[in-house]
Amino acid sequence: MDLHAKTRDEAIHQLALILQQNGSVSDADDFYHDVLHRESLTTTGIGNNIAIPHGKSTSVIQSTMLFAKNSEPLAWHSLDGSEVNIIFLMAVSPESKGDAHLRMLAKLSGKLMDDDFVKAIKSAQTSEEILKILKS
Repeated sequence: MDLHAKTRDEAIHQLALILQQNGSVSDADDFYHDVLHRESLTTTGIGNNIAIPHGKSTSVIQSTMLFAKNSEPLAWHSLDGSEVNIIFLMAVSPESKGDAHLRMLAKLSGKLMDDDFVKAIKSAQTSEEILKILKS
């Protein structure tokens, strides 16, 4: 999905609103604040212009991940100092069984270590392309 946020917080809020619209979260503002709280503990900007913000929240109805590309790079306090324009937002329900979200995060992080995967994500133009890459 294309995003046109001006700040990290605005990007997270816009994505939270989308999750509310699609029925994955019941309260976008509560989820947004939970994600910002998690972000305050340590950055989710993992480097290479990519961030994986996430939050475990009582507002999450269904655990899900949302992918977005922002039109302009955003300041994110990334580990490597890079700005971010590739965002994978994870919404995790407290009722999620065990550590399923950690496994999902580990799997995504592993894929993001692959330069070819990252290049493919960065060059993808449509949601369908992104989904195909993620499933590969």
